[in-house]
Amino acid sequence: MSCAPKTKLIGKLRFPQIKWGLAWKITLWYILLLLLTVLILSTITYWGNSQDLHKEKQQVLESTVTRVLGSLDDQMEGQAVNIHDPEVLNDDVPKGVTIQLTSLQGNVLQKKGNVNVLLPIEQQTGPEIRNFNGKDVYYMARPIMFGGKQIGTLQGAADLEDIELAQTVLLRQLLWLGGSASLLASIGGLILSRKVLAPLEELNREISLLTANDLNRRLSLRGNKDELDLIGQNFNHMLQRLETSFQQQKQFVADASHELRTPLMVIRGHADILQRWGAEDPAVVRDSATAMVEETKMMTKLVENLLTLAREELHLTLVSLNLSELIIESARGLPFLCSFVVKYDLLPDIELKGDALYLKQLIRIILENAGKYVPSGGIIRIFLQKAEDKVRIIIEDNGPGFPPDALELIFDRFYRVDEARSRKIPGHGLGLSIAKRIVHAHGGGIWAENLEPHGARFCIELPCNNVIEV
Repeated sequence: MSCAPKTKLIGKLRFPQIKWGLAWKITLWYILLLLLTVLILSTITYWGNSQDLHKEKQQVLESTVTRVLGSLDDQMEGQAVNIHDPEVLNDDVPKGVTIQLTSLQGNVLQKKGNVNVLLPIEQQTGPEIRNFNGKDVYYMARPIMFGGKQIGTLQGAADLEDIELAQTVLLRQLLWLGGSASLLASIGGLILSRKVLAPLEELNREISLLTANDLNRRLSLRGNKDELDLIGQNFNHMLQRLETSFQQQKQFVADASHELRTPLMVIRGHADILQRWGAEDPAVVRDSATAMVEETKMMTKLVENLLTLAREELHLTLVSLNLSELIIESARGLPFLCSFVVKYDLLPDIELKGDALYLKQLIRIILENAGKYVPSGGIIRIFLQKAEDKVRIIIEDNGPGFPPDALELIFDRFYRVDEARSRKIPGHGLGLSIAKRIVHAHGGGIWAENLEPHGARFCIELPCNNVIEV
């Protein structure tokens, strides 16, 4: 009969996997550690007690044999003792000890103690453990001397029954102790671990309830300032950052949709005009096509800026740069600067490590921002200074400046001051956000100030020894 079906059936059987919770794992490890400790201590206790009992048994046997030999010497008093005398062993023998007196011919003359044990005839040995009639005993033998001659042999034996009994009782007590300790450890460890891990269970519940719509939830802290409180505090900080990030993302998506909607509506409107009257009027075709091209350019630039801001980090190619030359080169390529008076006050021969393309983009963003608000014929000043281990680029204009409440917001995505929200002034409010990203990627800082009586100033600080890796 083939066993293939049975093998197939056994292969299909799957034993359920036990999933141990953290509290059970802690309790299990606690029990194992306690059992290991109890085992080590019990082993040491059992071994030490056994050594003490055996040592005590040896001392009892040795002292008994020595005492009997001493009594024989006292009885001699210079006369030859008669070891055949039945009264020669008058002393009491401790319980469990056997004393035997043997002649030189090997005849047992006297015995006291356990008469069922026949001790071997030896001259001198022990004390050592021997097995007589299936029982372990301590055995020793000593010669009986008189006048420099041996006249007999004294043998002694001490049984180990009381030692075995004491060891059995001790072992039973140690087992009860280990079992009781394990039981108490399992119950107490489980209760304590559940109590200690209660904040983690609360954290788990809070995490399971979290969605993108209720990131304002926070864990309640116990105020113990322990590791669990630290976890809760860090979790609350993480929720705060996530909430801020989600709000910024929602605002970013809303602003991007708003900015894209306008050029799309313009393109759609001109497409409708071309569809209705384009075939009849070439001027309509020309004007609508020009408008659509301009709107497409604005959308292309907007998408490029959005992609720049969407990157998690800017990958810089750091090279040694002459900053004054880079500033002049950046301004030289901007045709709209021809409508303004640009004045330079640049400290020469200032070098730092940076990405040339991104730094040029940074300078041009600030200059383009100034060009939007400075009236024709206005003045734009560019300064390059050095203070200790930092380089400062300052770009000033004599435009209207910023409202006081806008100085902290102008670097936010899609933010534009009220005067800039009309379509007469081009832009999408992304340039200064990109400028901030570029400066931070180089390890520097950027901020804006108002000038008196009017005008705006942008300050950019970069470290001279810029070796930032991104």
